[in-house]
Amino acid sequence: MKRFAAVLMVLLLAAAAVPGVRAKAVSRDVYYGANALGLTYYTPESLGPMLNWTTKEIGYLLFMTQYTDPATNATVVINSADQYWDLQRLGLAMGLMDSVRIFLIETWEFYPVNKQRVTDIISDPSVGIASRWSIMSAKTPDKHLRVGQFASIGSLFADPFNPVGGITDYYSKKVWNLIHDTGGTINFDGIYVPYRCKWALERGNFVVPNNAVIYNQTRGWIAAHAGETANVKVTVTCDMGEWQNGVKMTVDDIKNYIAFYYAWAYKDTPDDPYYDSALSDTAAKYRTYLGFQFTDNGYVVYGNYVHPFADDVTAGNYVIYPCMPWELYWAMGELVANGGAYGISRRYSFSSSGENLVQLDLLTKEHVDDLAKVLQAISSSGAMSTFPGIDWSAATSRINADLDFYSTYGHFVISNGPYILDMYSPENLYLKLIKFNGQRSTFNDDPMLPEDGYADVIEYQGVQNEDTLLLLVAEGEFDIGLFAFGANKYLDLSPDLLSNLSLYNVASSSVDLTLNPYHDQDKDAPIVTLDTGTYFNPFAVREIRFALNYLVNRRYIVDNIFHGGAAPALSGIAPSDPASKYFTPVYRALGLTEEGDFNYAMRLIDEGMKNAMEQVARYGHTLEKRDDGFWYFDGQPVEVKFVIRTEDERKDIGLYVSDLIENYMGFKVDRMLLNRQKASEIVFRKPISTYEWTLYTGGWGAGGLGSMYPDWQIYYWYSPLGYYPNFQDPRHQPDVTVEEVLEAIGKQYASVDAYAKAVQNASRVYFVFNNLGTPDAFSTSQYVSRTVPISTRTVSKLAGEFSMTDATSSDVIVSVGGPLVNPITAEYDDAALVHMAIGDGGITIVTPQGNVTWRVPKPWWNVTEGYFIIQFFNDRTTGALLVTIYGTDADSTAAGAYYFLTHIYQNIDAYGSLNYIVGLWSDTEFGSDIPLPGSSQGDTSGFSAGDDIIIVAMG
Repeated sequence: MKRFAAVLMVLLLAAAAVPGVRAKAVSRDVYYGANALGLTYYTPESLGPMLNWTTKEIGYLLFMTQYTDPATNATVVINSADQYWDLQRLGLAMGLMDSVRIFLIETWEFYPVNKQRVTDIISDPSVGIASRWSIMSAKTPDKHLRVGQFASIGSLFADPFNPVGGITDYYSKKVWNLIHDTGGTINFDGIYVPYRCKWALERGNFVVPNNAVIYNQTRGWIAAHAGETANVKVTVTCDMGEWQNGVKMTVDDIKNYIAFYYAWAYKDTPDDPYYDSALSDTAAKYRTYLGFQFTDNGYVVYGNYVHPFADDVTAGNYVIYPCMPWELYWAMGELVANGGAYGISRRYSFSSSGENLVQLDLLTKEHVDDLAKVLQAISSSGAMSTFPGIDWSAATSRINADLDFYSTYGHFVISNGPYILDMYSPENLYLKLIKFNGQRSTFNDDPMLPEDGYADVIEYQGVQNEDTLLLLVAEGEFDIGLFAFGANKYLDLSPDLLSNLSLYNVASSSVDLTLNPYHDQDKDAPIVTLDTGTYFNPFAVREIRFALNYLVNRRYIVDNIFHGGAAPALSGIAPSDPASKYFTPVYRALGLTEEGDFNYAMRLIDEGMKNAMEQVARYGHTLEKRDDGFWYFDGQPVEVKFVIRTEDERKDIGLYVSDLIENYMGFKVDRMLLNRQKASEIVFRKPISTYEWTLYTGGWGAGGLGSMYPDWQIYYWYSPLGYYPNFQDPRHQPDVTVEEVLEAIGKQYASVDAYAKAVQNASRVYFVFNNLGTPDAFSTSQYVSRTVPISTRTVSKLAGEFSMTDATSSDVIVSVGGPLVNPITAEYDDAALVHMAIGDGGITIVTPQGNVTWRVPKPWWNVTEGYFIIQFFNDRTTGALLVTIYGTDADSTAAGAYYFLTHIYQNIDAYGSLNYIVGLWSDTEFGSDIPLPGSSQGDTSGFSAGDDIIIVAMG
């Protein structure tokens, strides 16, 4: 073998820099746990005192962006994306291990689309086809789109149509989103991106200039913060397009729009009529603005709000783009605050209604007529109120255009988006949009965020019966049904009608198991003392809670209870969440899969109950498992009080989980079948210390497409600052620390030096490979077998015939061959620190040090180089030592087996505590030492002992 001395020297030098072979303040397992979670910002050393944190501290830090540790008085501030995602993964790993809340599935509903009419449409699992982009992109042969809308309340909208304090219900927002444009928008990755505006954002310390102003209702534009220090400066440039009344947009639309909200969000006098308390969020946002400098097509704004690392979130705070002409905002303000001065008897509000008060609705004829009176008076120099900086006289021609629009369309919903509201007939549950052909342009070329709609006409028709709506879409009366149905609803359709539909899924909710972990606070045992007696709470045992993650088969629930109308959810970060991709390392490290892991669950249950027996014994109690398979506490059966919701599929989930608990955990289950009202009374309105329940089938609504940064998830789902398990005190106080979760994860990664000792003392060494007569079988017999002492018993097994349950803690398993051909290797691929990702004509070797890619040669057998991976594991269920050796191809696997024999095994001390080795094999010597897979097709050279091997990664 060439280069051996050089490679060994490199190895010895590198070993001094890897965590497993150096002196350290924290354990080796913590290092490998950090690697498994993909931490990039934090090292075990830099975590320092944070190693003692729980989800309480991590959750607060993620939600508030900074936290002062009372133990050290040190303040931790989030300042980078890498730091943020490290904290998220640590928080989720701890939350999953604590397992007070175990998510099972994300439920789906399906929007129906007539496939005969609609040939293309943008869809996303977060929103289905309910987004603006879906309706804009829907292609029909005649450019006419017919939308069926479920109108269960007998109207299209449930909320008044005004953009200041209304348009909050689901359907009014969907229509409004087609009528108006926004400056920026959240894309399908959860990132806020430019649309009608773009921006340049600068972080730092900026002195607010003397000409940077904010608005005051009584003083006008003032430099209130001149000379102060801002920590962000944002230059916003907007498209000054055309309003739907034909008027050209100017910077006054932006400037006066900002002034309007300064006036209405703040109470300038005790009886200020130009104030709406419902705009408190706007007021809080505007307090972050220190001054504006207006330009011809936008502004420069100075502010004091900065997201710790996400520029898109910061920009979202400062991009302000009006959705109506400025004079309409101020005229609506006059109608609401001073309508009587214009001879109007009705009293209006932007945001509320009540006795002698109506909420302004721009689609109600009487309201629109009153607004027209105000506009006509202002146009005739009859404005009853004046405001500094607001020039009513400059708006005369604009108001005349507004009134012309009103004469044509009968309303004042004048905006800047791709569609004009052409007709609205509330009594007929009908609405019509027509394409707006005025000038408008965007600063975004993402095809998922189109500038223009495809349809020339979009008609909405309300239908009050959901079955009728679905039938009309299937029959072709409607092109789209703007209502999502559960999978079961479609089973009622005939095959012919169902074949007319394309179904687009949308996440509708999540289902979890909420556990009550309460025990007597003065006892370190899972005991609950009540007036009625003393009880054993199995879910006060962390191992028992954690075991449920693996005992439940989420795939079974999806396929058999939801009939495919759901997706397995491994945590509170749902599969459709834009952030879900960042948490894959957590699931890999914990070995969490949708099918579960029955054997591991049983081991956790055994360990937990053994510990519980010792704990209760210290307080004079007994805990035993009898021949009937059930556990008994002080001679009485241990019982789980399971509150199971009955309104939906959660009933079937509860019954399924109840059977698992009885059959495999050994606890009797009181199946408490309750509706929402009764269940909520027990689970959410009483302290967990009443011990009226121990398990609950929770359900949580989906939030649609939002920011990719799940700031609140750990705080809310997995810490005592949120629902843990409810909002009543005493809440569960987590005891899983950062260090503990890293150690628990890291223990599954064995070291090279463990192999020599293990094979010397092994009861059996199993050689597992994919098939007899394959190159992997030859590699095993020719190289790997020679690392086992003659006195140790060896057993060869085909991979398809071997199960890890065949092994014991005194056994060693060597699995040769990759995850595609060897299911034993595949079992560990998810948890491995190094793994192969297959796709796009190649294989990427993913390692903590970085990735390398191997391309499949043409022809496939003409392999001249490839990569191999050697890794070591402690099987978490049996305790056996497992070694996996495999390559990108058969020759590379042979090279790995040869390297394992001639370099690693012969120099075990040099490799010490390393867990993985990745090598690059190159065919530099003609011929082959093992049979060639492509020999019948002309392959004449493969791996041989004289070829080159270079180590490219290890740790």
